[in-house]
Amino acid sequence: MAIKLYWCRGKGERDEQQRNFGDYLSPLIVEMLSTKTVVYAPIHSAEMMAIGSILPRERKAKRFFLPRRLHIWGAGTDAPDLKFSGRHHYHAVRGLKSFEQISDLNQSPVFGDPGLLANYWWEGKPKPEKRYRVGVIPHYVDQKNSFVEAATKLPGVFFINVFWPVEEVLRAIQSCDFILSSSMHGLIISDAFSVPNRRLRLSDGLISDFKFVDYYSAFGMAEPEPLVKESLLSLASSDPADLVGNYTRPNLADLQSGLIKAFPSL
Repeated sequence: MAIKLYWCRGKGERDEQQRNFGDYLSPLIVEMLSTKTVVYAPIHSAEMMAIGSILPRERKAKRFFLPRRLHIWGAGTDAPDLKFSGRHHYHAVRGLKSFEQISDLNQSPVFGDPGLLANYWWEGKPKPEKRYRVGVIPHYVDQKNSFVEAATKLPGVFFINVFWPVEEVLRAIQSCDFILSSSMHGLIISDAFSVPNRRLRLSDGLISDFKFVDYYSAFGMAEPEPLVKESLLSLASSDPADLVGNYTRPNLADLQSGLIKAFPSL
């Protein structure tokens, strides 16, 4: 039987050109590990949620107005001071901050975003050659940012669109030596393929900062200080390695292994 999975479809529900690759990676990763067909289901009838800052949606998991249980594997929070029900089956959550917001939890979920398993999904496909010095991945709210538009006109700088198909985004990230991204899953996929990266902060107040803190907490580390938008202009004269700085993701392999072992049996 198919797994009924909830993920955030956004405008992509009606327009294939508006599908945020990070959200639409969720059914692909779940299908890979389950070896079952995965179908979209609204939260009130879904069995499972995985990738995304979608933990707040758990409140809508009801049947005949009565609370029901979900299998939660890697979903996360997006704001401080939230509280989530401990009634669900928590196999994994994105990070420590998500874990701390779950009330009366009797389980010990593992930490990590399932997007970190993108390299497993890629296995068997040709490894892309390195073609660009740096890839810039703006969050969809940042795509018209003037600093992004200026930077991606520079030699060796490649614009990666979050609305491209998942496989195309994964291929593009692997083709770069470095990644600068205001999209969180641009950073997560870069980590999965060990492409050094750094967060860009391009918009004030439009993108949750807390979800990044949550993601990096799974590694037992504080979020590296985000780069300001003006940093993009320095790509004209400086090495992106200097912008990324000392790149490390402690215990990445352990997080990946833990996510695989914690995958629910449905």
